Amino acid sequence: MSDFILKFWPKEEQSEVKTILLKEGLLNSKIIAEESEFWGKPAFNPGERINEYLEPKLDRSNPYFETIKITVEEKDYGVRMGSEDFEYIDRHNVVSIKGGEGGFDKWISMCNKLKEITNDEYEGGWEIL
Repeated sequence: MSDFILKFWPKEEQSEVKTILLKEGLLNSKIIAEESEFWGKPAFNPGERINEYLEPKLDRSNPYFETIKITVEEKDYGVRMGSEDFEYIDRHNVVSIKGGEGGFDKWISMCNKLKEITNDEYEGGWEIL
């Protein structure tokens, strides 16, 4: 199990909850598939096209995709480097990839898809569990 989570969140603070919109858009885009769970909480299995939104590109048959779950959360905390130290921030409408040992270093396609779904500019990054 990974010690890191790849998270995607709106660049600007959001007050409107868009989790239903996100789930529908990700399902229609085949980024997520059937509902599942991760550590006893609601999650989704990866969809058949998730590999098209992360780089480096892996073939969808890669066993990595069987080790991950995707969550869509109304509110989630985040950690990022501030001007002097780490900062904890609350975020809304967060999409996370959990459970894998991935080496993805580019996810602009995923951020673009999330913007297409919500009309909000998204960014992403790795966080320590």
